[in-house]
Amino acid sequence: MAFEEHKNKKIQFGNPYADYEYVNKGSKRTWPALVFSLVIGLGLCYLAYYRYSEINMAEIMGDSLSMTSIEWAIYKISGKTGVSVLLVFFGIGLMLLGIYNFKRLERMK
Repeated sequence: MAFEEHKNKKIQFGNPYADYEYVNKGSKRTWPALVFSLVIGLGLCYLAYYRYSEINMAEIMGDSLSMTSIEWAIYKISGKTGVSVLLVFFGIGLMLLGIYNFKRLERMK
């Protein structure tokens, strides 16, 4: 009988009034994550340009080029632009996620 009384009672773990977005002292600063995501995103965009020019020079000169297996598969499917477009896509996506997260955390302040 006691089990049936508490069958529909919701169990809540932890502090129900805690704000889990801001856990430590340093986590109230929202700009370091934004800067980090922007730097990594711009780095991926630069890497895309570098790999495109490197693959282009290897094709022109007839040299061989070392690639990872994923990069090689993308190169075989879509050519040298596919590798660069994918890296630019991830770089811009990371920058947009950083900006979105920054704005979301700023609204919470």
